[in-house]
Amino acid sequence: MKGPEQLLTQIGKHWIMSKSIYWTLQNNCPQAWQSKFNALNYTIQHTPLIHLHVNKSYSTIQESVDSFNALIVSSQFSAQKISAILENKKYSFFIVGSQASSILKDAGHEILHISESSADLAKHLKNKSDVKILHLCSEKSNVDIWPINVDTLPFYGPVENVQFNLTNNNIDSDSIIIFGSPSGVDVWFTKNINISSCTIATMGKTTANRFTNYTNQNIIIPNISTINHLCEAIYNHLRHSEYERTE
Repeated sequence: MKGPEQLLTQIGKHWIMSKSIYWTLQNNCPQAWQSKFNALNYTIQHTPLIHLHVNKSYSTIQESVDSFNALIVSSQFSAQKISAILENKKYSFFIVGSQASSILKDAGHEILHISESSADLAKHLKNKSDVKILHLCSEKSNVDIWPINVDTLPFYGPVENVQFNLTNNNIDSDSIIIFGSPSGVDVWFTKNINISSCTIATMGKTTANRFTNYTNQNIIIPNISTINHLCEAIYNHLRHSEYERTE
């Protein structure tokens, strides 16, 4: 992975120094949105904090799920892995996040309910005590939030990206930093990087809530937890800020 670097953006006939958006998610920002950010003099720096990997439990999913009436998936990564392994039968899902829902729906599964955070889904499931449910989750998931009729099967987990190389010496003080998971937030704050003058954006409420352990800064959160809505929220923030500067 290349280190952070200052880039120049051409505005009309002039070249000026770009500002940075540090994209710490595992997958890079879509190219169409990168172009839109470039037009506002912001350059995407892809600097993943973590990589997600399946563990030995992944191979047991097919034999485990048939004992349950419904399943919970609470991340895009989980949805991608589950749709790849549960191919020959239609299953019923409670979902956290519209992006995960789209993946499983496209794979032919039934979507019973979509929430925008695990806490919201836990509230919804309080009225489903007669349904036997399995959460196909991360090793870092908070399993204590679920009602007693929900079991868990942690089949993947985060591994810190050893090539992550942002420090206080090379991060732009007025940059935007994008976070995609609570695990990424936890890893970030082991780096002791001062972000008090930076803008923070997160994929959803669950990730944003993790910041309460570390800072009380304002956070950009999309109304719907998808990459497209996240980018749109950041873009609208930048457009509004630009308008205020030029007004």
